[in-house]
Amino acid sequence: MHEQAPEALFVKEAMDQATDDLVEPIGLTARAVRDGRRRRLRSRLAVGGAAACTAALGVTGLAAVLPGTGDGTGSTAVLMGDGAPPRVFPTVTFSPTAGPSAPTTPPSEAERQRIETFRQATAGVLQDLLPPELGQIQLVADDVSGYQAISPQGTYFVRFSVAPAPDGSREKFCPPADVEQKGTCQVVQLPDGTPATVRVAPSGDGSVTGTSATFHFGGSDVAIFVNASGINGSSAPVTDTQMADFIRAPRVLDLIRQADQHPVQEPQISHNEGESR
Repeated sequence: MHEQAPEALFVKEAMDQATDDLVEPIGLTARAVRDGRRRRLRSRLAVGGAAACTAALGVTGLAAVLPGTGDGTGSTAVLMGDGAPPRVFPTVTFSPTAGPSAPTTPPSEAERQRIETFRQATAGVLQDLLPPELGQIQLVADDVSGYQAISPQGTYFVRFSVAPAPDGSREKFCPPADVEQKGTCQVVQLPDGTPATVRVAPSGDGSVTGTSATFHFGGSDVAIFVNASGINGSSAPVTDTQMADFIRAPRVLDLIRQADQHPVQEPQISHNEGESR
């Protein structure tokens, strides 16, 4: 079949449009004119229908590709704004890696995931509620209660321990004033009246200090330490007032309550205050 040049099709279309409104001639040619017009109309309808189908298919295909479109009942949806993924804090490894709160037997995969979720939540609380001078929080591998904070001022070891209390354990309150020669010690109360001991104690040669809080909660011993930096020789950038505010914070108490009801650590014999890495 001979194909017409594009300009010939353009001229033909223009002529068709020009004659569409003409009055049909009288005589034998009238039927031929009507038939020609009908053929052109069918052709245009066919082309228009094909274009509409193509457009519909395009929209349908786009709806299939974009999650969250359709009837709105799909499990996937486009996350905008508030749908940002949660923070994930990195894990660092020390040598030896086994900390005082490491389990004696490897946990199951489900238990490991539960503990990891708790530790990530704890890291978020430490990052958000302790002074920003502490730096970036990291998890310490194989030490359930161990964390590390890195800043330009130093590297600080942090312990957030909620361990089932052994039988006969007792809270250690502040020593007499004549014994406490350096640092500070005070007993503060949590919102429910639980007493907690908050200390700023000298570390190493006594030129730097670490900050701690210890108390009983439910059936658990709670110990939170921020040690001095052994690398840069700087004191923990957490005052006793800041530590007292930290242990009273609802987010912190929620974590402690969760670990008391569903332990993530084994019972501890003791914690060495001023522990350093």
